[in-house]
Amino acid sequence: MKVVNIMNFARSFEPRDLETEKLLAKTTFDQLDLVNEMGVPATFLLQYDVIANEEFVKGIKERAGENIELGFWYEVVEPLTTACGMPYNSERGWKWDWYINPGFSVAYPVKEREILIDEAMRKFREVFGYYPRTIGSWLLDTHTVNYLCDNYEIDALCYCRDQVNTDAYTFVGGYFNQAYYPSKNHMFIPASSDETQVNIPTFRLLGPDPIYNYDNGKYASEGCKHGPYTMELVHDRTSGRNPKIVDWYLDSYFRNESLGFAYMQIGQENSFAAYDIVPPLRMQIEKIKALGDVKIEKMCDTGRAFKEKYSSTPPTSVCALKNWDTPDLQSVYYDSKNYTANVMRMDDKVFIRSLYLFDDRIVDVYNTSPCTTFDSVYESLPLVDTYYQRGDTDGGLGLILDECATPFSAREYSEGELILSWNDKSVIFKDKSIIIKNCTLSFTYSMVNTKISVENDCIYYEYNSHKYKLCVSGGEVSKRDGTITIKGEEITVTPTKI
Repeated sequence: MKVVNIMNFARSFEPRDLETEKLLAKTTFDQLDLVNEMGVPATFLLQYDVIANEEFVKGIKERAGENIELGFWYEVVEPLTTACGMPYNSERGWKWDWYINPGFSVAYPVKEREILIDEAMRKFREVFGYYPRTIGSWLLDTHTVNYLCDNYEIDALCYCRDQVNTDAYTFVGGYFNQAYYPSKNHMFIPASSDETQVNIPTFRLLGPDPIYNYDNGKYASEGCKHGPYTMELVHDRTSGRNPKIVDWYLDSYFRNESLGFAYMQIGQENSFAAYDIVPPLRMQIEKIKALGDVKIEKMCDTGRAFKEKYSSTPPTSVCALKNWDTPDLQSVYYDSKNYTANVMRMDDKVFIRSLYLFDDRIVDVYNTSPCTTFDSVYESLPLVDTYYQRGDTDGGLGLILDECATPFSAREYSEGELILSWNDKSVIFKDKSIIIKNCTLSFTYSMVNTKISVENDCIYYEYNSHKYKLCVSGGEVSKRDGTITIKGEEITVTPTKI
């Protein structure tokens, strides 16, 4: 599967800029006209205030043919809470407020979350004659995901890429891109069994940059230390408006190894109506069509195809073997239902800069009670992290594998497995473990709020009262002066639940 979803979502409110608010409907209509002109499928997710706006709906219905999927963009807005008999507690008096409270369902008691989603689905069906098959939001809470799965026929869910405290929510250590089946206990974490699995494919949005989406200020050149580093259409130097960078994204996602499922979401929310987003969107679509072997699909169709092909979360990879910016960098993500890992090469050094364990026994802290803080946090269990867990230091280079490396290659090793090779060395990612050949590993093991110790052939961790370990075989583990060293010709490390 090589798939692109063109997904644009629409609001009718923009209290931050009333001049932009006047352009919201036109922007959505222009996006619809563009995909119709180019003859490609697309998904448009509509917020409740759009569905309740007769003129907005009229313009959408006039343009939405069989190539257009209409779904629901789920942020909580004042017309929705009013319809449910609830107050909208915006401190700024706005009808749409991007603060967690009141803008996202996670800020509401669980019974109110059910009332809100039922009203949203009822209104959508009243206006369009059917229930939406795709639901998206910057943030979907676990209780809402379970409620949707139990009560409605949903083909696809989607939410934001990993990020740290942007717009009052944080996602760290998740399944990097593509899609996965969430855990019933914690929607951010892939399920490890049929018993814990939510059977709705869940997609990560925005086409994140596999080099600079993580810790961009540390690696980018001076002229490019700003973001966001995604396929979004509104930032000309680092993302989707720049044709050369778009070519690099497409090579990284679709020409390099993906282990059977290469995926990207493109498009733009209409709140960026002040930008002329149609020309760069046209450019991106033209480039994707020229690839030849990449399908452009509605998100609901991709969800159904994913479910037909995969009964559980598959291993996937995203491989950036070259860099669009000046520094000589490589970055590879490997994801399975058990862990996510990112390997980096910089200045002749190869290192794991992030490694997170997925433990689907963990229960979302917001599952039974609302988020009462300004920001919400969704995360998995850190084993290596040189950004989010680094505290007041630069985090070093994480788990160092080689300090005199040539550029590595990346290819499928066997089904669901990825091998990186350079010199006489290699890293093989398997579903549950990582095999590292001919390397001496070193790790400065200081991470914020994380207790780390070494006992026999295991590195033990405790984070937020969760205990877990990194088991080592085929290598000798030692600890000295704040550094863990692992020596061996063929070392296997296994992220392990306790």
